[in-house]
Amino acid sequence: MRGSPWLHPSGVSMDSWVTAADVTNTILPEMNSIWAQAKIQWTLESVLEEDIVVGSDYAAAVDYIVNTSRDENGQADPERLPYLYGLMQPANRSTDEQLGTNLFHVYLFPFVGNTSQGNAMASFGYHMVVGIWSNKRTDGEAPEKSYLVEDQSAFVRGSIAATISHELGHVLNLNHNECNNCLMQSNGYPITEAQIEVSRGKALARSSPATL
Repeated sequence: MRGSPWLHPSGVSMDSWVTAADVTNTILPEMNSIWAQAKIQWTLESVLEEDIVVGSDYAAAVDYIVNTSRDENGQADPERLPYLYGLMQPANRSTDEQLGTNLFHVYLFPFVGNTSQGNAMASFGYHMVVGIWSNKRTDGEAPEKSYLVEDQSAFVRGSIAATISHELGHVLNLNHNECNNCLMQSNGYPITEAQIEVSRGKALARSSPATL
């Protein structure tokens, strides 16, 4: 997603620094390395460098997103999601006919909310969003650039590849509370045998043809 840098309340200016080459040559291979545990492979159809929609409510939308916070139960603010969805070019979204097939859209925004790295956006046709800046590790303070990838044997704070892999796990019917120190808990990389069974079943159902 291309646009002017977003200014965080901490004073950090967050630009759209990830390139198409980063996605193709670094992020996607790491995603496939992570999901190799389940013998699931992701194929890149295309990378669109899309302009963020700048309408009359653009400033208000960005202001809301960069000022969000988690509630007393640790849940991210769901009200930020319609704002993020509204910043996507409508012509590039999945159609109703495409939803439920093996097409997935991943939007790399500068930022997707305080202490958040991504969201699968199930209620918005799984047009998932991932922040290329995040302050999850800094507990809501100044954001920092996310890693493209990191060593899977030494989890530090996750990466863009891990975040996308995690959110795709939700598309494949996996939840947060099924494991500890694992991919779906956002603080590890393992995928359990039970999760492999569930995710492969869903992946096969969504694949055309089913070749996993």
